[in-house]
Amino acid sequence: MPILPYFEDVPCGINDGSAKASLREKISTLQENLVRIPSGSPDDVIDTFLDSYKELRSNGYDVSPNSALACLFDLLVSAKYAERLVSDDGWTYCAGHDIDEGPSLYFSYLKTCPRCSVSKGIKPKVDSNKPKSGNIGDISEDSNYQIFRHMISSISSDVKIGKDSRTRSDIDVVIYNDERLILGETKSSPLVLYPLEIQLDRRLTEVSNGESVEKTDHTPATKDVMSNEIYMFVPHRDERISLGSANSGNWPYGGINDYIDEPLNIKFLIDAWNELYDVYKSNPYADEDLRRYILCGNGASLDDSSTSIDDSKNKPGMDRTDDIKKGTYQSLKYGTYFKEKSENRKISAVISTNMFPLRTYKRYLAEMVKVVWTKEEYSQNVNINLDDSDIRAFKKSDLFYLYDAIIGLSESIYMDKDIKSLVSIDEYMSQ
Repeated sequence: MPILPYFEDVPCGINDGSAKASLREKISTLQENLVRIPSGSPDDVIDTFLDSYKELRSNGYDVSPNSALACLFDLLVSAKYAERLVSDDGWTYCAGHDIDEGPSLYFSYLKTCPRCSVSKGIKPKVDSNKPKSGNIGDISEDSNYQIFRHMISSISSDVKIGKDSRTRSDIDVVIYNDERLILGETKSSPLVLYPLEIQLDRRLTEVSNGESVEKTDHTPATKDVMSNEIYMFVPHRDERISLGSANSGNWPYGGINDYIDEPLNIKFLIDAWNELYDVYKSNPYADEDLRRYILCGNGASLDDSSTSIDDSKNKPGMDRTDDIKKGTYQSLKYGTYFKEKSENRKISAVISTNMFPLRTYKRYLAEMVKVVWTKEEYSQNVNINLDDSDIRAFKKSDLFYLYDAIIGLSESIYMDKDIKSLVSIDEYMSQ
């Protein structure tokens, strides 16, 4: 497969004569499968959101860029779900009993009514429109990369980013310039997915026992999405973002752009996201908080352990133990198969994510982030008065961090400070 011209200059690759032949062969194979990060309407959302956020910052809004970027990620993934999945089918009818809002239809990605679960604590089981795990991964990863691409291009025009196009590959993403090649394993998943809503002017009816009766609450419904106004619904704040009908130009991104072009709406979204972040951060099995039922990966209902609202495997970011274990192995593999094979130590190994692990960090990562490794073959003789069995000496260049960085939108850890200068949020905000 021919290498795209954009990626011909990858360090240690096909055109790097200074690299060992064995390493150059591996990187060349990677080069052949690298593709550029998709571009399009999501980039307009990123630009508009961050322009409005920076305007807020200039006017004294003191909320960290980490929260803003993590909030942006969830908004972007929600928009992509809407674009890809919305249809006449898949809606759930909510009569709005005991709610002063009237009836609506909801296109939900979790298995409960987004309005009733948050406002009344009622968690009826409804059909989920969440796509298969493979599609979830693609949407989440690309969203992560698109945000990083925006940041990287603002920091330096010399830094490039690409992803491996193979379905099963060891390396998810590469970031590089002339001096550094960063190999990344990506673990991305949203904290919240905002459902869609169509508001109704009356309650629906159905036929039962030969009579027309009021339609049963929280049952499946269909609606012509091409002729009805659709909203993106923020359940815990009872806020709606007008998207227009599904046949509107640039749907749903046009409506989202109109909304986030107003900086105060960005403030609202970030504050609303931080509220849910705090809910997720708290003990999930303490006093019941109804807002937890709109969070991804929230598992079963507290009062019905047999009913899963969203599989716990869908926890946000890399907050699953399996994600941390795989990410750790991949980082070690990047080190032993690539990083140490580079004589000038041009290669780094990172994990990238949208949301830094909260519930699993202390148990699985806190004691590992500063781990360094090496191999016996790198040991050096030293002239000291100790038995050889008591001490081994290694050059600094032959000691490797297990993780050169864990790069997240909500939080990051950098062991290799050179990486921080290329991709960090602090560096981006200083531009």
